[in-house]
Amino acid sequence: MRSKRPFRSLIVCVSCAMVGCILASTAYSRRVDELEIERDIYASRFQNWQTRAIDAEENVSRLQTDVDNLTTELAAQTDLTLTYAGSFSCTAYCAEEYVHICGEGHGITSSGAKVQPGVTVAADTSVLPYGTVIYIEGVGLRVVQDTGSAVKGNKLDVVVNTHAEALSWSGWGSHRVWIISGGDEP
Repeated sequence: MRSKRPFRSLIVCVSCAMVGCILASTAYSRRVDELEIERDIYASRFQNWQTRAIDAEENVSRLQTDVDNLTTELAAQTDLTLTYAGSFSCTAYCAEEYVHICGEGHGITSSGAKVQPGVTVAADTSVLPYGTVIYIEGVGLRVVQDTGSAVKGNKLDVVVNTHAEALSWSGWGSHRVWIISGGDEP
């Protein structure tokens, strides 16, 4: 009589091989799904970057138009001139009057003027002396009235109203700066 064991062993081996194939197929299927998700994420990021690049180009064009218009308007109304001062790294500090990271809390600048959001900017006075009126691209007109220990070289610290606003200020980063001169200057 013949033993049935070799046949059973063969069935077990074939069954194991089939289970292995099924598991491998499932793993490959999961990996394909993961790769498709990653592809979709990267495609979405690429589209977002393209959109941001187009927006940035439009903003640069709009800002250049604004600067050109400001230059033309200043020249037409007065004998003021714009002189390009260079690219400056801009940060923000607040006008809140209590001792904290933004200042000593007394509300007076190092030049003696009152800290004024929308007016005051801190600068290295060896680069931009007190009283210098500047136009910061994307920020607006400001007057150098303050200094700071971290404000050296081509750096500016723009005054905003609140500490929360200083932390989330959208103007952080590099901006082109022009010095406005002429007019009533002696």
